[in-house]
Amino acid sequence: MARQSPAGRRYNMNVYPEVRVYADPFEGLTVQLTELRGLIKLVPPLIEADRERRWKEISERPSDGEDGDIIDVYGAEAGAEEGWGFADFGRTIRVAAVVFAWAVFQDYLARELRRSYLSYDLSEYSALAVLVEDDVRSWDRRFEQIKKRYRDFAGIALSELPSWYQVLHAQELRNALVHNQGQYTRAYLKTKLAYRPTKEDLHGFTPPADDAGLIDHEVIPLSLALADAVITQLRAAATEAREAIDQARHA
Repeated sequence: MARQSPAGRRYNMNVYPEVRVYADPFEGLTVQLTELRGLIKLVPPLIEADRERRWKEISERPSDGEDGDIIDVYGAEAGAEEGWGFADFGRTIRVAAVVFAWAVFQDYLARELRRSYLSYDLSEYSALAVLVEDDVRSWDRRFEQIKKRYRDFAGIALSELPSWYQVLHAQELRNALVHNQGQYTRAYLKTKLAYRPTKEDLHGFTPPADDAGLIDHEVIPLSLALADAVITQLRAAATEAREAIDQARHA
């Protein structure tokens, strides 16, 4: 199902988060991943600059000595909605960007396959049309089904693409962020690119001696570098998938 925006651009309503629909799926993926990279680089510094401005303004106010410490005034004015002035909005933005990037990537694979191999007029074959639509609808929530259909329709084993290990890392990172409150999972730590915390990440505490101490205990540090790398790698994997489809169609 799709709806029309005021600007005339169509929006996909089959996945969450909402992913914009372009005539060329790869163009849509490229534009949206580029925007996400910009988001994680530009917005957190703006938030921090605003906090510094607020802190400076409070510290320069005249005081009668009964106002309390600056940190108390700062927290009270920020309120619970901002975590008393210390909510980690930068991480929140990076989490949202990684989750959305995965949705964009999955939606791209589905649309690229459908455009290349399922663009048939089935109006005279209603039973077949229903079967196709039911199968395609499942692609939004079953990534393994997309991989299976790439093998069935295009003869492409996505898992054999050179960068697929990066896709697996992105998928398990996304799953940990969404389903495990951002904490380490066994599946994430099995990926080739799994990031393990340093002493600095743990605010001076020594990291656990083995992975068992991380699983369901420690939150995965999601730095700008890591989030940006994941988004960049998903675009690279999409490029490989596009090239594989082009080769299969012209073989």
